[in-house]
Amino acid sequence: MYDAEIAATLLNRWICQSSTTELETFLDLLREGNLDFVHQSGDVTDTSDGGAFSIESLVFVDGSRILRVKAPDLAPHWTRWAAVEPPQAFDADAVESRLPFTSC
Repeated sequence: MYDAEIAATLLNRWICQSSTTELETFLDLLREGNLDFVHQSGDVTDTSDGGAFSIESLVFVDGSRILRVKAPDLAPHWTRWAAVEPPQAFDADAVESRLPFTSC
């Protein structure tokens, strides 16, 4: 089982059961559980029709990642987190070098 599968399950459960929508609170809980990751986010624009969506990703040291998408034109809320396996050619040192801290 990859870190992303664990994180996606936990985040989806916490988000559904919690009254807070503050993502940073949930990310802190993952860090307390010794899941090291890099948080990425960005916006994508479709040049053909001007539609846009936001994407958010957590990349874990085992190379797996979780993703979620928000497309305001289609739905006002974020999707559930989805886990993705690491690519076959993966450099764990590249992720670890970008971490803001190391676990004890």
